[in-house]
Formats: sequence, C-alpha cells, structure tokens
Amino acid sequence: MLIAEVRGRSRYLPASDTNRPIRLPSDLARSLQYLDDGELQELQNAVNGELVRRRPRAVSKAPAGQRDKEPVPIPEGQVNLIRASAKAGLRPASIARTLGMPLSLVRRVLQTNGNS
Repeated sequence: MLIAEVRGRSRYLPASDTNRPIRLPSDLARSLQYLDDGELQELQNAVNGELVRRRPRAVSKAPAGQRDKEPVPIPEGQVNLIRASAKAGLRPASIARTLGMPLSLVRRVLQTNGNS
C-alpha cells in the first residue's frame, strides 16, 4: 500500500499491482458528510471525468430516416439485376442479401419498377 499526503492527512492508496476491486463504504451518503468542500469538489470532478470517459460515443443523433434525405443513386445495371431477379421469383430479402445491399433499397427499386 502507498501512503498519499492530501492537505495534511495521510491516506492509504492501493498498490498498482493489486487486482482487488475498490469497495465503497456501505453508507456512502453519510461518509460524504465528513469530506470538506475542497475534497468534495475534487471527488465530483473525478466522478464527472469518469462518466465522460465511460459514455458511449454516438455517431449521429438523427434517426436513420432523417440522415438520408436524398435517395442513393443505383447503377442501371444493378436496377436491371434486381428487377430480373424479382421476375425470376426471388424474394426481396434474398436479392438484398445476395447483392449486399439494404432491403429497403431493393424494395424501392421494385416499387419504382414501372416508373422508369
């Protein structure tokens, strides 16, 4: 164990080679009453920093429908392949899996089949 000197008080710190989890007091709220204002602020800063570190990073907060405002351009050859596969009796899910594209894209091509 290491001893740390903080504002005139000696505290025991676990050695770096210890793999034991840190145990909090059973009555944490009551234990916090014994900290002075500086120590409480230091604890709060450390907890806030750890919460920020653990927070998962979000890629985008917008739902998927709002991110893709413009339709994805599909090469005419793939459009023809999707239509031919559907005429041959393949299901849209099977076509999407085979071509490695989203099912929604295959369905959109099949819905606009007569328009192009």
